[in-house]
Amino acid sequence: MGRKGMKGFLKGVHKHQSSDDEAADTTPEQPSTTETKTAATPEQPSTENRKQAATDKPADKADGGDDDGDGSGPETRGQMLQRHKREMTAHKKTIQKLGSKKDEAAKLTAEIDARHARELTELDKRQKQQEQQETAATGHGTAEQLAGLELGSTQGGEPKKPTKAQKRREKLAQQDVDREQRIASEQAAMGPSDKAVEEKHLQELLLPLKLGIRDIRADGHCLYRSIEDQLIQAAAAGSRDEAAAGAGGVPDHLALRRLAASHIRSHADEFLPFIYDAEFPGRPEEQLENYCMELEGTAVWGGQLELGALAQALKKQIKVYAADMTVTLGDEHAGEGVLQLCYLRHAFGLGQHYNSLVPLGSGGGTGRSTDRLAE
Repeated sequence: MGRKGMKGFLKGVHKHQSSDDEAADTTPEQPSTTETKTAATPEQPSTENRKQAATDKPADKADGGDDDGDGSGPETRGQMLQRHKREMTAHKKTIQKLGSKKDEAAKLTAEIDARHARELTELDKRQKQQEQQETAATGHGTAEQLAGLELGSTQGGEPKKPTKAQKRREKLAQQDVDREQRIASEQAAMGPSDKAVEEKHLQELLLPLKLGIRDIRADGHCLYRSIEDQLIQAAAAGSRDEAAAGAGGVPDHLALRRLAASHIRSHADEFLPFIYDAEFPGRPEEQLENYCMELEGTAVWGGQLELGALAQALKKQIKVYAADMTVTLGDEHAGEGVLQLCYLRHAFGLGQHYNSLVPLGSGGGTGRSTDRLAE
């Protein structure tokens, strides 16, 4: 081996021994840099764990966040009216199956009428609130956009780009326009409703008689409130002051209920054939008493039976106008005065309704006036 070769060999051996000595001097208890970092922060999850946690986290925004979605959306007025019409058709079949069970039929009819009226009222309220919110949001967005344009022109730069909130408001505004167009299309396709057709025929009947309709609150007492209004008009005929007449001795709707019940009790033989139902439990006298208690203590609807009792008790002729007929009760008392009502079958879905009539020019105006007995 030459000198250069021996020198290189010794240098390599010396370097190898130095590396072994340094490795031997390293303390075995000291952890490596990676182990130290892991031990110092045990609560920090690894990158893989963080990805897993992000995957397992609930997607709050997807479940209930600010996502417009492409679903069918809430029920429109046209869809609701179509559903009401289907429910009314099914209800008519149910009423026919009940046969002579008039009380049960009246109760079912009252329930579906109240529900339909409530759903339409809630829908109108929701639509009004949504329109107000969208109007306010659109105005605010326009102000922001104008402010952004003004700022851009002042700084000499380009106009500010629409924000995400502005885009969402524009989308809501467009959806509102589309919704109104769909409602208009649905109403045009359905044609006039049964209520509109009935009211038109009724007004054509009343106009030659110079009578207009005064709307009465639909709360189950409409028949008795209409009679009350007629009595106030009759009492005010001389003084021309309906407010003073109403504050006088005219019975209110609750007193009229009690008066009808009292007359039915005292003339049981006349009314019992129309009240007693062999399919219901109880003797005829018990059924009549239960009928009268319900009449005077609840908001159960009244009908021809109660109108006949009130005509006899008040000694007045009662004339009821409908779109296809006119019914009079208490004709023997026509000389004592006439109380005039109108009867609507389709005022609220399947719910029958009574309104009071007024002479045109005395509050009837165009053939319709507001409910003075609403409060």
